[in-house]
Amino acid sequence: MTVNELIEMLKNYPGDTRVLTLGYEGGLDDIDVKWDDVVFNTNTDTWYIGKHDYARMMDDNVIGTECVIIGRGK
Repeated sequence: MTVNELIEMLKNYPGDTRVLTLGYEGGLDDIDVKWDDVVFNTNTDTWYIGKHDYARMMDDNVIGTECVIIGRGK
C-alpha cells in the first residue's frame, strides 16, 4: 500500500476519528508512525514473522526502500 492509497481509504472516515492498531496480545493501542528503510520479501517461510524486514537488520551492502511504518504507540 502506498501513502496515496492509504489517504484515499481514510477519506471515507470523519477527520476526527481515532486511528488505532491491534495490541500485542489483545486490545487496541494508539499508533506510532516511523520512517525507515525496508527490504521486501525477506521471509517466505514463517507465518508469524512479517514478510519484510528493516534494511539495518540485513548485511551492510543491502539497500532498502524508504517506507512509512505504522505500529503500536508507546
